[in-house]
Amino acid sequence: MSTEPKIGLLVPLHAKAEQIGAVADFLNIGYSLMTGNQEPETLQWFAVKYEDQPVYAIFDTFAAESGRKAHIDGKVADALRANASTLLSQAPDIAGGHLNILASKVKPAGPTGDVKKGLTCGLRVLLKAKSDKVSDVREFLKGALPLVEAEQETPLWYAVEFPGTNVFGIIDFFATPAGLHLHLKGEVAKALFSKVDELLEGMPDVVKTEVLGVTL
Repeated sequence: MSTEPKIGLLVPLHAKAEQIGAVADFLNIGYSLMTGNQEPETLQWFAVKYEDQPVYAIFDTFAAESGRKAHIDGKVADALRANASTLLSQAPDIAGGHLNILASKVKPAGPTGDVKKGLTCGLRVLLKAKSDKVSDVREFLKGALPLVEAEQETPLWYAVEFPGTNVFGIIDFFATPAGLHLHLKGEVAKALFSKVDELLEGMPDVVKTEVLGVTL
């Protein structure tokens, strides 16, 4: 079975104001459901909270469509569907969260027994390409991988594309806020922001995330 992530899901979870803590508890249960190789085709699974927002998210990766389908039909997704009306202010958009992984760096260094695998924080960056620059943005993200490989403090990095749209993204995770800060000051960020006017419809949508649970 391939271990290279090719496709994934990014599903934001908009918590009701009175259910913010309950959503965090739900994701802890989700983590327990993901441990013990219960979904062998789910390569990586992350539960995060968006900074300064009542929004959580699940991001996970797969080598093939069979793995994604098994996950959508699995215990975590079943539990999410069963509890969504109680916990969330809007239904989770699972279909809209389908994504293709253009390039990735997966080199975790934290303890395997740790719930967060040594990770504490991350970034979710969305990029809306100009209609005539979709291919250019795709190639830019693919070409950024060697620069990320050189970043010692960036252990996990994914460049993604939401098929059928002109939206791309970068999702990455760090052991420390210092590592995140270094990444934001690094060569990929410099190159990206230098091309905003040329390639994108507006500025990148950057959200910092808190890591709640990880399976690798």
